[in-house]
Amino acid sequence: MVRKRKLGEHLLASQLIKAPQLEEALRLQLKTNELLGKILQNLGFVSEEEVAKALAEQLSMPFASAAELEASWECMKLIPWELARKRLIFPLKGDDGRMKLAMANPFDWQAVDEVAFTTGLKILPVLATESSILNALERHGSSSSVLNSVIRDINIGSDEAEVRLAHNGVKSHFDPVNIESEHNLESTPVIVKLVTSIMSDAAKCRASDIHIEPAETEVAVRYRIDGVLKTIVRYPLYIHDSVVSRIKIVSSLDITNKRLPQDGRTVLRLEDREINIRLSTLPSVNGEKVVLRLLDDSVALLPMPELGLPAYIYNSLITILGQPQGMILVTGPTGSGKTTTLYALLHQIQSDAKNIITVEDPVEYKVAGTTQIGINPAVGLTFISVLRHILRQDPDTIMIGEIRDTDTAEIAVQAALTGHLVLSTLHTNNTVAAITRLIDLGLSPNLLASSVTAILAQRLIRLICPRCKTEIDPPEVVRELKLDNIRTFYKGAGCRACKFTGYHGRIGVYEYLPMESNFKQLVVQKASEEDLQKAARRMGMISLIEDARAKIEQGITTVEEVLSKVPLDAPKNGKKPPRAVPR
Repeated sequence: MVRKRKLGEHLLASQLIKAPQLEEALRLQLKTNELLGKILQNLGFVSEEEVAKALAEQLSMPFASAAELEASWECMKLIPWELARKRLIFPLKGDDGRMKLAMANPFDWQAVDEVAFTTGLKILPVLATESSILNALERHGSSSSVLNSVIRDINIGSDEAEVRLAHNGVKSHFDPVNIESEHNLESTPVIVKLVTSIMSDAAKCRASDIHIEPAETEVAVRYRIDGVLKTIVRYPLYIHDSVVSRIKIVSSLDITNKRLPQDGRTVLRLEDREINIRLSTLPSVNGEKVVLRLLDDSVALLPMPELGLPAYIYNSLITILGQPQGMILVTGPTGSGKTTTLYALLHQIQSDAKNIITVEDPVEYKVAGTTQIGINPAVGLTFISVLRHILRQDPDTIMIGEIRDTDTAEIAVQAALTGHLVLSTLHTNNTVAAITRLIDLGLSPNLLASSVTAILAQRLIRLICPRCKTEIDPPEVVRELKLDNIRTFYKGAGCRACKFTGYHGRIGVYEYLPMESNFKQLVVQKASEEDLQKAARRMGMISLIEDARAKIEQGITTVEEVLSKVPLDAPKNGKKPPRAVPR
């Protein structure tokens, strides 16, 4: 019988270590009783992957690289997340009554027995590194151990009778979902635990939205973090009606109405703060889809200095905000941060000496010292009806959530011309397009030139995660973005801090157009959008893509992120944008 070589001998024969290094490690092992492979890693003689591959070869066991650690949801929901993390195991694939199981410790047969007993499957062990298993668990699991535990309880044993809502009364419209009073009670119904866990986990993950999407057999829960959706957990379809009913109950919606869309609000009390949640339900083929928007005042209500505006834009806006009349427009697509910018402008001018009134659809954040009005078309409270009465309320500043039609645009312009400062938004791609859009709505170029004082176009792009930021080779599209002069490019490799996305946080990309006298004259003369764009460039306007290029050069975002968020529609003017400092 041929004797198998020990791990140290195998590493020595493979020339991964030298004899003196092995001797030093063996001496330490006598003192510490640690695994030899771990000691060799700690001494820096071999890498974790080299030890794992050598051990797999020694034991005639398959080895799985970090790239191969991908699991199906069917496998993930069979093993408790806490068990997987404790035993350092990760399910790879299951079929025909068998499951491949990646293990960091190939001698942990107790873990194999426990998984086999839990799943009822035959286990085929595969060796993998500890770090790759931990990273895979973080990628596939949610942030909350409680949420994983609830999903586990539902998947392994709850039948329909056990998950029915044990709720006797309907809460009032703004009665908060209290984590302390409901989430920690063992007697709390599983559906209540699930809904509250999803809300609190999303808030802790900095999610702006929660999407609950039913499919044919299961329901996916996705969070939008830094503008991108990511699937976090899934639960069985048969409990979905109960989940939706629970969400409707805490939002004072009609739980019997499943055929029509509904909108509602609730509040999540999380530790030392309250988060307003706005929700929308929509009937689909597989059940009602629910989207919850998390409105966290501590995140969204930013003062102007924290918007990340370049100094030249910040100083110009401060000057305009000090004027008694005029109109500032913020443009961009949905999700570009327009509302956050408007609230920051309001925060800048708010004082006891001014009467500030807002008209919004709906009111997302409460701003102290302002009168905020949420429109309600069902009772006739529209933008038009509110705006016509606002002028009788002696306002100094009016914020209009969005200019959507001719009537709203005309009233906004009239207000700006009659001694009021007006702040509003438009859905256009850039600053100059806002002018042509208003003209298309029927506004007179003369009135437009006289009322609009500045236009700010913006986008939000993700920041490279500072914890896993690494230098990379220049991407192939550098010429398309005119980035040939940049020598160093970066990206995020992916880590636990950024949930393996490579990004953490966002920053604004801006294009700013102050309405100077020469430019106003072109508007009055009904110049084409192309001519207005050229004139703006001659005035020194820095385009969105130029500002984005500067942020790539500064190493704070990636080429791929810029290409996915910023339109490539403006020539360079030769000016270098100022440096941006991410907050």
